[in-house]
Amino acid sequence: MRLDDFYRQLEVNPPSLILLYGEEAYLIEQTVKRVRAAVIGAEKDDFNDHRFGGKQSTAESVLDAAHTYPVFAPRKLVTVHGFDQMSAHEQDKLTSYLNQPSPETCLLLVAEKIDSRRKFFQEFKKKGVVFKFDPLKDAEIPDFARRGLQRRGVRISRDALELLCSLLNSNLHEVEAELDKLVLYVGERQQISITDVEAIVSRGRTESVFELGTAIGLGNMARALTLVRRFAAASEPPLLVLNLITGHYRLLWKIRSLQSRNAPVTDIVKSVGRPPFVVKRLVEQGKRFSRRDFINAYQLFVETDLAIKSSGGDPEALLERMVMRLIRDKKKPE
Repeated sequence: MRLDDFYRQLEVNPPSLILLYGEEAYLIEQTVKRVRAAVIGAEKDDFNDHRFGGKQSTAESVLDAAHTYPVFAPRKLVTVHGFDQMSAHEQDKLTSYLNQPSPETCLLLVAEKIDSRRKFFQEFKKKGVVFKFDPLKDAEIPDFARRGLQRRGVRISRDALELLCSLLNSNLHEVEAELDKLVLYVGERQQISITDVEAIVSRGRTESVFELGTAIGLGNMARALTLVRRFAAASEPPLLVLNLITGHYRLLWKIRSLQSRNAPVTDIVKSVGRPPFVVKRLVEQGKRFSRRDFINAYQLFVETDLAIKSSGGDPEALLERMVMRLIRDKKKPE
């Protein structure tokens, strides 16, 4: 079942068992809202809207809520957020409920990840509706942005859409925030132009990441470290900075791979989902990197990610050390 089909089903008859999981938090949040509206309506309903946290709750409390009748309403919603944080033992206690769920209850489980090999999740897939939400690929962001503007009653030119997506990363919360700003800026006008995008969407983070990649490629350590410190001064979360750098390298590697197969620039533009003028700059930058550079870089990204999350060290210092090693270990292009 496609997500659009599921949304249509919600409007007719919401399923009794729903599991939403994955790393794309924004899409999960929006789907949870649609489930809630379909089951209990748009108005707040404290009697029929039961919410639990997986880490703090027990299967017994969830089952008690699921088995009680709704109050002055045909159905009730029982939601367990962070279901993957509930112990496997507690999760298994809910397995018997899957065979005979209460017809008056919609049980909604929300998780970041699941172990699909376990019996509970295998049974859930047989009895209920399961959707996985992976982060959107770069090439999918333009369609997401276009649809978001359509919902707001605004159109956007093709060139403006390409520029907009070249300035954004794949964080959908941030994409939505930029769309809201654009709609407010154009006011009663129903068409967004390149000029509007240039006026509203900040280039700072995107250009800094591009400049950082260039500085690393050129071996300009002083410039690279300055840019890392600029991110820190702007209070950017260290893991977000690392993800931005990793994403930049991933894009360069993809372009470099296409170049090695003598792919035309038009094919590269279509493959990476970036405007031609952006791809041209990335092609030039990618020429400075060898295959070994990319392999070494990804090893460093993994090491730095683990160190930031677990070592207790200074995140800014860890990022600076990573950049210094990227420059020091850089090989000549093959």
